[in-house]
Amino acid sequence: MSASAAPAGYALPDDGLVGRGPWNPGIESTLPRRFLPLTTLYRPENVATPLAEAMELSAFSGLPMPEIVAFRPDRLVVHELLIRVMADLSVPVGETYGDLGVNFRAIVAHILATAIAPHADRIAETLRAVADEARARIAAELDAAFAPPAPPPPPPRTWRHVLGLAAPPAPVADDARSTEERALAHCAAWCVRAAASENALELAASAALHKVASGIVRHRGKLVGDRALLANLATTLVANDEGSRRIGCLIEPWFAEAVAREGYVPVRAQAAPIVMNVKGASASGKSTMRPLQRALARRLGESWSDFAVITPDIWRKFLLDYDSIGDAIGYAGTLTGHEVEIVDRKLDRYMARKAREGRMSHLLIDRFRFDSFNADSRTQDGSQLLTRFGHRVFMLFMITPPDATVERAWIRGRIFGRYKAVDDLLAHNVEAFTGMPELFFTWAAKAGKQVHYEFLDNSVPQGERPRTVAFGENGDLTVLDAGCLIDIARYTKINIDALSPAEVYPDAAALAPERNTGFLRQCARRLRSVRFAEAGSGRVYARFEAGRLACLDRAAFDRACHDPETRAALAAFGAERPEAVPVSDVPPEILSQDRTETLGAWVHPSRMTVPA
Repeated sequence: MSASAAPAGYALPDDGLVGRGPWNPGIESTLPRRFLPLTTLYRPENVATPLAEAMELSAFSGLPMPEIVAFRPDRLVVHELLIRVMADLSVPVGETYGDLGVNFRAIVAHILATAIAPHADRIAETLRAVADEARARIAAELDAAFAPPAPPPPPPRTWRHVLGLAAPPAPVADDARSTEERALAHCAAWCVRAAASENALELAASAALHKVASGIVRHRGKLVGDRALLANLATTLVANDEGSRRIGCLIEPWFAEAVAREGYVPVRAQAAPIVMNVKGASASGKSTMRPLQRALARRLGESWSDFAVITPDIWRKFLLDYDSIGDAIGYAGTLTGHEVEIVDRKLDRYMARKAREGRMSHLLIDRFRFDSFNADSRTQDGSQLLTRFGHRVFMLFMITPPDATVERAWIRGRIFGRYKAVDDLLAHNVEAFTGMPELFFTWAAKAGKQVHYEFLDNSVPQGERPRTVAFGENGDLTVLDAGCLIDIARYTKINIDALSPAEVYPDAAALAPERNTGFLRQCARRLRSVRFAEAGSGRVYARFEAGRLACLDRAAFDRACHDPETRAALAAFGAERPEAVPVSDVPPEILSQDRTETLGAWVHPSRMTVPA
């Protein structure tokens, strides 16, 4: 996409950004200190903890500032309402990219003003009751944790000792543990007791105190600070977490009444939910796939109104009035970032509850989550991702050149006010392409689910349908463009400090196809079968299965090997000498896009028109 081009239906504002551009957006990856008070987490209308106090508490405890500010009750209710509108209602997506956000925020604002705000006193009292109960329990446990150790019991004596027939028993040793060790052990024991009790407040309070105490010990080396301070810190954590959950439960009847009264459309629970998930780096074009996903829903015989659209980015403009931040406008995304993450975690909790209660709808997931690509995550099995709720799963992986994401992000910022620093964008590209293979393999062979996946080349001009480069289902993969799959490894090698497109990519030797076939070699080891087909004709010319590569069409195979990218890809499957690959006696196979569930264009990019 050209740096000067805007999506259809939009015009770039005349914002006077002289000298600014995609590679010089005028913002840094770190928020300038002077803008810190504008962050939604530190505004006095949102939290009761002054910024200066939050900084002091963080410096004292070692806990991050976003975790130790005390949300006001009317802010927590906003969190819970954002979650329920996103998870429970069908929000009209409109005709252009920004319509979904506009419609979503209008629904939230109306329900908040007409159905929730009149109950502000009850909401505040609910939070106050949680905090009071938590503080009392935490104070009692702190008293027990800091109590001096009980004296050791006297050594046991038997009749032999009384008669002098046995040596005096050895004295029982005093408790040699430090105050910190005893306190942390007591907190850990409370966590165990709380888990057994299944009491939500007890669980939250025990976890909060353990987090505060262990954080201070790690940070300070000792458990310093008076008990009141420790109790207040832990109580804040409980109020922000369990207090928010209880507020969410409190507002549910009022929310349901508003939905019925206003005629909003709830998403329906499904016995076999469908999950559509699109993954890619920031500004890789994930949201532009939404019209094609809607068309897929129609092909599957499903109503789009039964899909909850999970895209937390649209919360930002409700959490922050962009017109109020003056020359910090370039940092609007950063100013809302921590709070969006907090609400996103609460959304995960609410979705898990919906699943337990049998209320899960179909889902379309488009959210920016670093942990989605974290190959070192403790949850590589996908057990913490919303995709796990799908009976039938459609995964899209966007392969967009990193330099193009910089251009796209600039246009997005000009139109919607959400900019991103260049080094942040490039670093997330590295993280996304590094983690994409493991995320793919996590779901490609997932037992008990029908999982369809598709890799899309989004280097096409804005408004054109991305190209399908590979697709498959449950352990099988068909490759139409091996070179684009090689790009997955190439894009992990970019220069994140680049200041121009020419500086993004390393030298040609580092990008050579034979040096970037790691993902394809993993496919050879970890997938059940891999087919190679011509995109234009659909003719399958090679198949890899049970550790052997076979040629299915010698003429097409030889044509493919003229391309150095495809030749390197086939070598990753054992075709170092293409002429030595045996010809299979399996009849030739011709693929038809109409018989697949792919969303991209197989040959040349086409305008992204979707049947009404």
